Amino acid sequence: MNGKAGNGGEAAVMTGVKRWRLALDELGRFLASRAGHPGSSLEFLALLYLSLPVLVFFVTFTAKPLAIVAPAAILLALWRVRPSDMGVGLNRQRLLLSAGLAALFLVACSYGPLGGRSWDWLKHFAIINELADQQWPPVREDTGTFLRYALGYYMFPGLLAKWLGKSWDEVFVFLQTWVGLTLLLMLLLQKTSPKRPLIFVTVFLLFSGLDLLASKAFDAGFDPFAHHEWWARHFAYEGHATLFLWVPQHALAGLLGIAILLPGEKPPPSSYALLGISILFWSPFAAIGLAPFAAAAALQAFRPAMKNWSDILCGLLTGIPLFAYLTSGSAEIPQGWNWELPGWTFTGYLLFLLLECGLLVLALRVSGWKFLHQPALVMSVLIVLPLYRMGLYNDFTMRACISALGLLAIAAARTLSDALNWRSMGVAILMVIGGLASLLEMRGRAHDGTVRASAMNLRAGFLANNKALFIQYNAPLPHWVLRDDKSGR
Repeated sequence: MNGKAGNGGEAAVMTGVKRWRLALDELGRFLASRAGHPGSSLEFLALLYLSLPVLVFFVTFTAKPLAIVAPAAILLALWRVRPSDMGVGLNRQRLLLSAGLAALFLVACSYGPLGGRSWDWLKHFAIINELADQQWPPVREDTGTFLRYALGYYMFPGLLAKWLGKSWDEVFVFLQTWVGLTLLLMLLLQKTSPKRPLIFVTVFLLFSGLDLLASKAFDAGFDPFAHHEWWARHFAYEGHATLFLWVPQHALAGLLGIAILLPGEKPPPSSYALLGISILFWSPFAAIGLAPFAAAAALQAFRPAMKNWSDILCGLLTGIPLFAYLTSGSAEIPQGWNWELPGWTFTGYLLFLLLECGLLVLALRVSGWKFLHQPALVMSVLIVLPLYRMGLYNDFTMRACISALGLLAIAAARTLSDALNWRSMGVAILMVIGGLASLLEMRGRAHDGTVRASAMNLRAGFLANNKALFIQYNAPLPHWVLRDDKSGR
């Protein structure tokens, strides 16, 4: 009788355990259906790459409770769009091709011990060293200002330099840029599936407009190794080599953003708010240029975007304070309509459009139109951008165009990798001229001189004493977003 009772008790326990297991399995399936996403793991990794710096910013720069609530919202948004299968989805050959060509391209762009750097690296290394040397958020007591800048590219190199020393600045910069560029190339190869990946990647990396011909035609003192993109004087559209030589933070933001939005075998993650906020922290101008394409993608996937409540919540909790931080003290930054500047001509504007993108659009219409995503939107963006200026050197036009030009570069690369015939000759000729300009730009900047990374400083020299430059990196205190250690917030 006791034995029967014991057996009955064991059976009851086993039945209870089985029920709990079934319940946990059901809960797991429910959470997976709600949180998991069938998208590409490369898209998720690219989104993670862009969003981690803004997560670190809210943890280390902002006041409580924002420093708790905003990171939680970012992590929740990331968790809910994580792919159900974290396999990379790209074969080893393409992984090696992407990583290898990205490394060679960056070495050619002077991300290494050989050659010099463009003068923009004075600023890049100065910001990294400011983060390495100062308490976060960096505050200047002598001027009553704080560091206000789009810090997406600088957060991790600054953090690592703080921990390991500024002598490693160049290594940190190379590794971060190499990882981002490798992700970009892998994502493009996955989404476009070109027949000849080597041709596709080469054409994409060396993509540029006809700056070389324009400079030769309009510059009396033509130097093949000079910086040619500013031949139109009031505005410029820059090639990919020029972007990585001068402003990789804008290039990675704009190109990774448009790569994530490209249609592929699987739908992209419906995290449009998190993507926009992340890119905003890397480059506000790149975010502006990406916005029309993100809006078009969100409209096409309206229901999934509206159902992703964690992404909407993340946008509200992080977008408002980040926008307030980035726009603080920015009223003095020069801006206005380009046609108000001396020397503006409508003929010059049309010639600029023709040489920088118009001829390529016509060539693609003959041979590669099917490879151009959102052609009407691309053309509209590129026509409008040269009309307005913002920043000391009109960074608005140069950086907001990156996503639209990126789509032209993808279409040109896909055309030449898939259809080498007489119809693609126009694209081939334009890409050869643009590629030559990129190679000359690489060699020219390699002879500009050496930038001593660890010696750069935002608090001394022309970056501190030039008012026009000072206001680009500094804003007046106090600011409601920032943590104030003195007050205990």
